[in-house]
Amino acid sequence: MKSGIPGLILAGLLLASGPAAAQELTEFACGRSLAKDGAQPQLVMDYALHVMAQTGDTFDPGTAPPGTAVKAIFCARSDVIPAPSDYKVVAAGYPLMIFARDRQDRSGRTRIGILEMKDGQLRMRSVGQAGFTPQMAQRIQAYLDASLPRIGKTAPQ
Repeated sequence: MKSGIPGLILAGLLLASGPAAAQELTEFACGRSLAKDGAQPQLVMDYALHVMAQTGDTFDPGTAPPGTAVKAIFCARSDVIPAPSDYKVVAAGYPLMIFARDRQDRSGRTRIGILEMKDGQLRMRSVGQAGFTPQMAQRIQAYLDASLPRIGKTAPQ
């Protein structure tokens, strides 16, 4: 994916975000990865897109600009563990990239998790240098176990 200005914007949002309560999941900002024929996908912030605020049965990524297609959704959050209804993004056909600054690690690294379907299985994988801790892996597995049965009920027919 293309870095540059959108990446700098996302990094700024993560750095500017204050400490969140230990149990409260906060979504700071979201955007879309947009693809155009013959070009690399671009991460584009969309300040009107609030994944965690979507309470309907299905996920709506919004309208892509003419000549582009939405390839993925991304959000900057207080925790890399998915929110209860994040499976709806995947059920709608989009991987969900979650960026979360690690506040327990003194380095302040950003963790990146990608929630996606692979071979009919809902999974979350880590990308970048800051992987998942064993405790995170347990929380992620609990989320996956609870969410996979719900995907078939929300997937577009």
